[in-house]
Amino acid sequence: MTREVMEAVEEAQLLLVGIGTEWETPVDGLKEDPFYGPLLLQAGRAGGGPLEQYVQFHCLRRHPDPRRMAAYGKLEQLLSGKNYFIVSLCRDDLIFESGLDADRIVTPCGGFRAFQCAGSCEGGGEKGLLRDEDAMESILSRIDEGTLDPEAFPRCPSCGKPLWFNQVSSPDYREEGYLPQWNLYTKWLQGTLNRELCILELGAGMQFPQIIRFPFEKVAYFNRKARFFRIHSRLYQLTEELREKGVSIAENSVDFLLEESE
Repeated sequence: MTREVMEAVEEAQLLLVGIGTEWETPVDGLKEDPFYGPLLLQAGRAGGGPLEQYVQFHCLRRHPDPRRMAAYGKLEQLLSGKNYFIVSLCRDDLIFESGLDADRIVTPCGGFRAFQCAGSCEGGGEKGLLRDEDAMESILSRIDEGTLDPEAFPRCPSCGKPLWFNQVSSPDYREEGYLPQWNLYTKWLQGTLNRELCILELGAGMQFPQIIRFPFEKVAYFNRKARFFRIHSRLYQLTEELREKGVSIAENSVDFLLEESE
């Protein structure tokens, strides 16, 4: 990492980190995979929907991307002992497998840590959400066998329909899954005004810019003591208002975090 970033992190009282989709594990190539390709075909013949999510879930849990996990390890080292909060757009949940403090992370796009039912059904859980590790382990073990029987997977205890994962790609996404953490984040953010704040925006492009990109620019603009670092392989440009306090780095943000260790 550049000396400038390291010095800004060391000097800051608080650190705000945004993690964009450069960090999310791609699942586009699963159709060509000899194990997962046939399972996705089965899922498609069965109507797709949550079954495709289950296949993705299995791949992410059984084969976590080592490069991204190493990058999270570097981020953990960088933030160790600091007062930080992380906003992440990633749905693969790898961040929760790292040593980063889950109480200092919010994932507004959801992930694979809870189930929800679609439509107006309450799903039989608190605020329409079900957190059932046994059901998740059952999904993993059945897919380990190479089977995708729709009848063998979790069903809503209220209406009996197949359960989706609580993420933005699901129909009728239940935002209640992330709102408690979002409230903690907004409260934390209120305490950053006019304090030494370092903002690291890592790989956040124009997907959901209203969550990271635009709000982070606003925070940096109004905080006179803020330093802002935007790191992205393509969309690294800064607004004119931030040129005096911001630094843009044209590099894949995962590669940027790892470059010291290679």
